[in-house]
Amino acid sequence: MPVISKGKKRTLTLRQQKGRAVNAVAEVLRKKLSVPNIYLEPHFHFPAADVLAVDRAGSGDLHAVRIKLEAEIVRKHASAALDSRRWMRLDAKMMMKTMNQQLMRMAAHYRYLAIPGDIWDALKEEPEVSSYSSDGIGRIGIISITDQREGLPSAEIVVTPERFRVDGAQLSKIEKNLINNKKVRPDIEVRI
Repeated sequence: MPVISKGKKRTLTLRQQKGRAVNAVAEVLRKKLSVPNIYLEPHFHFPAADVLAVDRAGSGDLHAVRIKLEAEIVRKHASAALDSRRWMRLDAKMMMKTMNQQLMRMAAHYRYLAIPGDIWDALKEEPEVSSYSSDGIGRIGIISITDQREGLPSAEIVVTPERFRVDGAQLSKIEKNLINNKKVRPDIEVRI
């Protein structure tokens, strides 16, 4: 992701790109939810989310988002020049399968995977990529991230998530260690 400033082209590091994507996703959730508390890259091992939002000022549903950038999805192939689109689709399908398994284990009512828009465009017609829970209760949402070059990246929910069933013990652990922990404050919250 190059950024141009005063005539010089500068490439952002993967960490900087991910940080910009985190902000774009947080903004989508801020607009979608009612009075959300949003944690950016929470330092809490469960769930392993890049963005965790708690609806209704910390008393509502948990929304967890994992973000994968193109550099984390598409590997460098020796024959990539021959058919890069096909390789990208194969790598993305493998990543989706792995990420779906990880997201299914998360303790959150709504689970999302945020990926670059061009990866989503290559994957959206793939029937093998299932985002539904095996018990039929819950569906993983997809957030498409579009690089705006010099501007802020934009994010858009392209697959609406459906509510998952969450284990009470896991939920209590998250509430105790993150949401109700007075030492941990949300990165984004509405002050009333």
